[in-house]
Amino acid sequence: MSLTSLPDECFTGVLFFLDNKSLYKCLFVNRYYCKLSIPLIWRDPFILPTPRQFSLINTLISCLNDDEISSLIPCAINFNNRTPLFKYGKFIRKIDHDYCVRHIISWLNSSSRRSYGRVPTDVSRYQDCRIRKLVNVIYHMIMREGSNIQEFVVIVNWNNFIDLPNFSTFSSFKPGIMNLKSLDIEAYLDLINDSTIYKNTIEFLSKVSRLCNSIINCELCFSRLDNALTNTFLDIIKLQPLERILIDTENYSVNFRPLERILNDNENHSEMENIEKILYALEFRSKTLNELSFRNMDFQIIGLSFLSKLEKLERLEFLECRGFVSKNYDTLSKKGFHLKELKLWHEEEFFYNTRVFNGFGSTLKIMEEIINSLCNESLYKLSLNIIAPETIKAVKESCPNLSFLHIKIFSEQDLDSMITLICEISSLKFLKIEIDHEYYASQLVKTLGDYLNFVEYLFLDFHIDLLSFEYFTKNCRANLKKWIIYIEGEEDLRKDYLKYVNNYQKVHNSLKILGINKGYMCEFDWTNDELEIINSLKDQRFKFM
Repeated sequence: MSLTSLPDECFTGVLFFLDNKSLYKCLFVNRYYCKLSIPLIWRDPFILPTPRQFSLINTLISCLNDDEISSLIPCAINFNNRTPLFKYGKFIRKIDHDYCVRHIISWLNSSSRRSYGRVPTDVSRYQDCRIRKLVNVIYHMIMREGSNIQEFVVIVNWNNFIDLPNFSTFSSFKPGIMNLKSLDIEAYLDLINDSTIYKNTIEFLSKVSRLCNSIINCELCFSRLDNALTNTFLDIIKLQPLERILIDTENYSVNFRPLERILNDNENHSEMENIEKILYALEFRSKTLNELSFRNMDFQIIGLSFLSKLEKLERLEFLECRGFVSKNYDTLSKKGFHLKELKLWHEEEFFYNTRVFNGFGSTLKIMEEIINSLCNESLYKLSLNIIAPETIKAVKESCPNLSFLHIKIFSEQDLDSMITLICEISSLKFLKIEIDHEYYASQLVKTLGDYLNFVEYLFLDFHIDLLSFEYFTKNCRANLKKWIIYIEGEEDLRKDYLKYVNNYQKVHNSLKILGINKGYMCEFDWTNDELEIINSLKDQRFKFM
C-alpha cells in the first residue's frame, strides 16, 4: 500500500514524528505532502524568535481581512499585503503569548531598520503602541479563522508586559479556546508596579474556567498572590477536569524564611493563607488528578492532609522544596495511597554552610516519615536527594516493588553501607546516581562493582577515573542492558575506557546500549583504534547514544 492510499489521519500520524526541518522538506515533495505537513508546521509557531526571524509575522499579517488591515492604518504600520496560500491561523494549536510579542517586536525592529536604518532599544520598543495593535489583530485573525487552541502560555513578569486582547476576542469565535487542554500561567506580580497593565489577563484567567470544560493540564507559577489571582486559580481548579497540576512559588516573597517572621508579617501570612486555599481546593479534583508537582515550596505552616483526598493520584513530586514538619504527616499515615512515582528533591542549599555539608539534621527523620506514609507496594519509581542508611532502609521496607531509583549523594559518610543496601533491592532494574563531589566517586564505583547484582539500566552522572572504571567492569556481576557513563576530557584514555566496556561485554554479553555523556561543550573525534572497538560492539547489535 502506498502512503498516499493511507487515510489522511494515518499519514498525518506518521508525519507527526518528524521534526520541523524534515517537515519543511515535505512541502516540496508534492501537493499531498504539503497539505498534510502545513498543519503540523503551524501547530506551534510561536517559538523563541531569532534576531532575523521575521517571516512568521509577515505570514500572519497576510491572513488579515479588510477590517483587521484597516485597524492598523492609524498606527502607520507598513507591510506588503499578499494573498496567503493557506489559512494559517486555523492550524495553530498552541499560543505562547510572550513569544508572540517577541516575534512582533523582531518584525517591528526589522521594519525600522529597513525604513530608518536604526532600531529603538528593547524597552522603548515595548512601549510602542503598535505592538498592542498587532497583538490584538493577530489574535483576532487566529480566532476568526477557526483555530482550535489546545495549549496556552502567558507570563506576566515585568512593567513592560503587553496585555492579552479583550476577552471578547476569545469568546466570539468557535472553537477558539473552548477545547483548551493545557494552561501555563506565570505571574510574578511583585515585579510589576501597575496592576492595570495586566487587567485583560486577569479577566482571561477569571473567565477561561467557565468558557472551557476540558483543561487537563495546568501550571501555576507565581511570586506573589493577591486575591484576584487566587480566585482565578481556585476557579480553574474547581471547574476543570485537571489531571496534572504544577504549583511553583519561584521568587515567592515569603519563601524559605524563618517561621516566626512569616507568622508576624500580616501581609505575607495572608499570602500563605491564599496558597493553602489553592492546595485545599485540590479536593475538588479527587476523582481526576493523576499528577501533582510542587516546586520551590516552603511547607513550614502548610499541612499535607489535602493529599489524602486525592484518590486517583499516581505521581507526586516535591522539587527544591523545604520546610517539611513532622506533625504534618500524622494524618497521612492512615491513608492508603496508590502512588506509582514519587520525587522528594529537597532544596539543596538548606544543607550547606560556607560550602561544607553539615548533614541532614532533623530533615532525615522527616523524610523517613514521608516515605513510610506515602510509599507502598504500588510505588515503582522513586527519586531522592536525602540519602542515608535510614532512608534506604525505609525504602526497602515500604517499596517492595521498586524498579527505578534516582538518588543524589552529598557525602562519603556511610557511603559503602548505603550502596550495599541499594544493591540488595532485588526488584531494582534502573539506577541513576548523582554526586555532589567527585572525591568519593572512586569509592562509590568500586562499591557498586562489588555489590551490584540486579540492576539492568545504570546511569552514573559523574566522571569516573580509569582505574575505578576498570575495577567496576572486572568485578560487576550485574548483567547491564543499558549503561550511561560520563567521560569529560581524558582523550588519551578513551580507547582504554572502550576496551574495558568491550571486555565487560565479552563476559556478560548483555549490553544493548552504551550512552556516553561527553560533558559540557565536549565533542568526540574518534580515532581509528577507537572506531575499531566501537564497530566491534556494533556488530553485536550494540547501540551507542
